[in-house]
Amino acid sequence: MDLFDARFIAFVAIGMLFIVTPGPDTALTIRSALVYGARGAARSTLGIALGSAAWAIASVAGVAIVLETSLVAFTVLKLAGAAYLVYIGLRSFRTSVATHEPARLRGGGPFTQGLLSNLLNPKAAIFFVTVLPQFVVAGDEPVRFALMLLAYEALLVLWLDLYGLVVARAGTTRVGVRVRVALQRLTGVVLVALGVRLALERR
Repeated sequence: MDLFDARFIAFVAIGMLFIVTPGPDTALTIRSALVYGARGAARSTLGIALGSAAWAIASVAGVAIVLETSLVAFTVLKLAGAAYLVYIGLRSFRTSVATHEPARLRGGGPFTQGLLSNLLNPKAAIFFVTVLPQFVVAGDEPVRFALMLLAYEALLVLWLDLYGLVVARAGTTRVGVRVRVALQRLTGVVLVALGVRLALERR
């Protein structure tokens, strides 16, 4: 069996389109880069990647299908995710930095935020529930799913890490403190807006 066939390439292409489309993951990575620097953005990315991997595995196991079939489950997760995005967005106004130096990393911080924002995002779950089964069918070797997941996660980490690195470097070397604080607050507004949009979205 050719593991890197047309199905594999098609899944990677669709996954890349999903990854590069701006959304909560991108906004959260930018916020982490502005507040904590490149290391914070990298930790946020790892949390996001772990959350997406969990949804991918749940979709194959049949657990995530509940979100597609149960309006109650979808709504509860959607509202929880929306509330969390709004919470992180509002925190951006309280933690705006006053120097060029990134804030200290404490505890889980960006990693926990990345993980929770992804696990509480039903859109991430629906992506894997609706897309992945089209490329992983009965009779496929487990290694096919593993390679697809690995490729997706690698692209996700590379893309968000690149975002984080660029923003972190620009935030410490090319813009003044006021501009950096303004960017952080703007990111907070974006996160709040994404939270509100998620709360109002229908399946």
